[in-house]
Amino acid sequence: MARYECKLPPDLLEKAVNELNEPRDNAERLKAIDELRESYNAEKFGPLKSEEDGFILRFLRAKKFNQKKALIQMQNYHNIKHDFKEVFEKVENPVLLKSISDQGVIYMLDGHSKDGSAVMMYRPGKLDTDTNIYDLMAYSVICMEKVLQEERYQICGVATIEDMDNFNLAMILKTSPRAMAKMNNIWQEAMPLRFKAVHLLNEGRVYDIIMAIFKPFMKSKLLKRIHLHGNKYSELQDFIDCDLLPPYLGGSGLDPEKAADVWNRIL
Repeated sequence: MARYECKLPPDLLEKAVNELNEPRDNAERLKAIDELRESYNAEKFGPLKSEEDGFILRFLRAKKFNQKKALIQMQNYHNIKHDFKEVFEKVENPVLLKSISDQGVIYMLDGHSKDGSAVMMYRPGKLDTDTNIYDLMAYSVICMEKVLQEERYQICGVATIEDMDNFNLAMILKTSPRAMAKMNNIWQEAMPLRFKAVHLLNEGRVYDIIMAIFKPFMKSKLLKRIHLHGNKYSELQDFIDCDLLPPYLGGSGLDPEKAADVWNRIL
């Protein structure tokens, strides 16, 4: 198996070194990767999804090269695949999620925010009223796994824009608290993601209800990164260049339907 060779551009390498405690020397980086790989208990948590250095490096970056925290997250990542089969059986069989992908509910903007993070667009109000929440979660996981293939976003993180216009709460209200907790665990405890910001649009009273449900499961760090914009779409331009945003948000980027179609082809 070929070993990881650092080919990061200078600006990204500096960011990784300064913000994530990533070793500048590749030999030291490989040493950290080997230590995490050897610490993982395959008998208890199942075989690693991948033995490749780049896969293991994601967890080190997500936890700023803290071996203990990275190990816990990597264990959680593999454990939840067995513990939450309602979601991950569909992640492994994406053909079952065509109805979700066809609705254009989630896609990645063609570019990154001003701080370098990836930007995922969510439009849950476009969902059919009978959508299975586990299908939506599975498709979200597939999208984030694709984002994490880019080293830039392992380092710079991910931001989301979530347009709550016409969102139907029925899907959430019929989901058990236990399932809610497990879904939160995917993002906060298992996936090697660095969530940088959540931008909510047209949130209204829906926000109060959703927060009443999810807040007990959310870490304070994430809560502090939620930005409420209502219908003040121009505020997004403080974070994201206008040429990336769709026209209905005051930008000159692709229409959501076209952007979602491009994203599905990438997936």
